[in-house]
Amino acid sequence: MTVTIVRTLVTALVVAGTIAWTLSEFYLGLAGALVGLLVELTAAQAGLALGAVLFGLRITHVIIGIGGELKSWTWTHQRLVLRRIPVLATVGISGLKPGVRRRTVLAGAFAILFCAVIAALAWLTTGSSFGRGMALAATACFLLQLVPRDQAGNTSLGWFVFTLPKMTGRPLAELEARPGVVAGMDAYQRGDLDEAERIYAELVREHPDLLTVVGLKVVTSCAREKYLDALQTVIGLSSREDLSKRDLAFVMATTAGVAVLAVEAGQFPAEAGLETARSMFGNAYEAGYPKQRANGTLAIMALIEGDTRRARELAGYSAESSEHAQGRADDLVTIARAWMADGDNAKARELVAEAHELAGWSPRVAATRARLEIS
Repeated sequence: MTVTIVRTLVTALVVAGTIAWTLSEFYLGLAGALVGLLVELTAAQAGLALGAVLFGLRITHVIIGIGGELKSWTWTHQRLVLRRIPVLATVGISGLKPGVRRRTVLAGAFAILFCAVIAALAWLTTGSSFGRGMALAATACFLLQLVPRDQAGNTSLGWFVFTLPKMTGRPLAELEARPGVVAGMDAYQRGDLDEAERIYAELVREHPDLLTVVGLKVVTSCAREKYLDALQTVIGLSSREDLSKRDLAFVMATTAGVAVLAVEAGQFPAEAGLETARSMFGNAYEAGYPKQRANGTLAIMALIEGDTRRARELAGYSAESSEHAQGRADDLVTIARAWMADGDNAKARELVAEAHELAGWSPRVAATRARLEIS
C-alpha cells in the first residue's frame, strides 16, 4: 500500500512538473515523460541482464514487449518471448554458481549504474519540451528503483544493493542453495524426474527447511501425478512462522494450484478442492500475489466447472504471459481440453502439438495427446 501511494505521488509530481516546465508545449512534455518512463524501466531490465552475464548468473527468460505472444524461442535453460507491442521488457535471473549473493548484489549494482547513466543522458535533451519531460520521468523512475522492495510480483534494483547484503538466516540460505535447486529444476524442466528427485534427496539432507528445496519436491510430485502428496507437503508450509509475507503469498498460491490439479485428476473431491483453491487465492492476493499469475489455475477451475469459454480465455491470458516452456504447455493443454469438451478436436490437436514440443513429458500434455490420438 505504501509503495502504491509513493508511486502515485511521484507520478503526480512528474506530471505537474512537466506541465509547469513545458507550459506552452505541455503535450510534448507529457509525451516525453511517457517515453522517459518506458526507457528507464527497460534500462533497469537491460542492466540486470547485462549484470547477470558479467557476474555469472543465469538469465532464465527475456520477455520483450507487452500484449499477446507474437513469437517465442525455447532453449534448454532459457526462453525468449516477443510480444505484439514492443515496449518494456522483463528479465528473469537465477543463481547458477556458488556465491549467489555476491554475484546478485554486483548485478544489481551494475543495473543501478546503467540506469543512472541513461537518466543522466536524458538531461542532455532538455533543450526541447519533449526532452524535459523525458528527463524528469527518467530521473523519477530511477529514484523509485532505488527504494528497496521485494514483492511477489516485483523486486526493485535497490533491494539487490541495499537489502540483500544484510540478509541472514533462512532467506540467505535459500539464495545460496539456489545452484543446487536450479540443477534440480533443470532436470524437471527437461522431464528427467529421476534426476530431479535424486538432486532433491541430496539437497533435503543439508537443507530440510528451505522453501525452494520443498518446492522442488512439490513440482516433481505433481509431475508424477502424486497430487495428494504434493498437497500435503505444501499445506505443511503454511503453518510455519518463519515465512515472510511474500513467501506466504507463493505458498498459498501453490496450494491452490496443486488442489485444482488434484481435483482435475480425480484425486480430490471437486467441491472441497475448488473451495480450498478459492480460499487460498484470496489469502494470496491479500499478501500481494499478482492476480494475473493465477490465470492458469483459474482456467482449470473454469474447465472443471464446465465454463469452457472462460477456461480458454483465462488459459490464453496465462499462455501469453508465460515465462517458462512447461507453464505455456500446461496452458495450451487447458485450452485444448476446453475445445475437446466443445467437440472441436481439430483445434485441440494444433494446441497439443505445440505443447508436446515444449514439454511432451508433462502428464497433462501426454494424457491429452493420447486422448486425441484415440479419438
